[in-house]
Amino acid sequence: MPDTPHHPSLEERAILFALRLFSRLPLGLVTRFGAAIAWLISWFPLRYASAYRVTLVNIMLCYPELSYREATRRARAALTETGRTLAEFAHVWTRPASESLARITSVKGMEALRAAYASDRPVLLLTLHQSSWELPNLLIGPEGPMQVFYQPDDSAALNDIVTRARESTGSTLVPADARGIKAAVAAMGRREAVAILSDHTPKGRNNPIIPLFGYPVRTSNLPHKLIKRYQPHIFFVGCHRRNGPRDIEVYIEPAPEDAYSEDETTCLTAINRTLAMLISRYPTQYHWVYKRLRYMDTGKQQIYQKAVVPYLKQARREGRGLRLSDLPR
Repeated sequence: MPDTPHHPSLEERAILFALRLFSRLPLGLVTRFGAAIAWLISWFPLRYASAYRVTLVNIMLCYPELSYREATRRARAALTETGRTLAEFAHVWTRPASESLARITSVKGMEALRAAYASDRPVLLLTLHQSSWELPNLLIGPEGPMQVFYQPDDSAALNDIVTRARESTGSTLVPADARGIKAAVAAMGRREAVAILSDHTPKGRNNPIIPLFGYPVRTSNLPHKLIKRYQPHIFFVGCHRRNGPRDIEVYIEPAPEDAYSEDETTCLTAINRTLAMLISRYPTQYHWVYKRLRYMDTGKQQIYQKAVVPYLKQARREGRGLRLSDLPR
């Protein structure tokens, strides 16, 4: 039987229309618009501003030394940067890759990566949701075959747009499921590169509990499995905005020695420790809306729900930071 034709929903059509509209506007205007909307949201009541609430909870827990005022200032700045990032996707996903690559004004570590590509070992790239996180993939794509894990969207039309954009410079997207794992294993066997989000929150309970910012969180064991079996060269890859959307610096940094350990806990602890260090290097440019502390050793946490608002208000009255023990779990 022929496939049933896909009819985009009203929400899907609205998203696609916004993408087309924003792609025709100047990048500076688009990113300022996204930043302004996010900044406005950060002033909504915490009960309703879920994106800001999640951002604030994450920052207060990960940086407990901050006072409430310092944490809100950082959270507001971080959400504004997230708005800037999300708005720029309209350009990244719909305009020529050359335009996005022209925004990269500095690259650190490319020589070491090229040497790794030229070796007889595969390469594992650990990425994160930081700043203009779509750009490093476009930059590294031409360097050699690379399988990139991604989470497919519910919208088939949006998936098609995003996939074509991300694969436009040579990388290949694979879904973050059993099919993607099979493709990654095959790529490692061919001594190619595989890119995995190091800040991904896995759902499977078979994944270990590893410290991140001092909290015992569920952490994907896929990197360790690939490292133990194939001993690839390991690099962390990210970027940050220096002076606006047309001044992006990409960094490619070798993983610490402990990341190569055959012991799962040692390996993943080193990865999470490096991830926390990279996030803290540019704390307002991380995607703190991501609920990375959702799964801990005690199970699924409720720390991002509306029930947390009274505890945030109490911290505001007392002018102090936040402790996990303060919150409903």
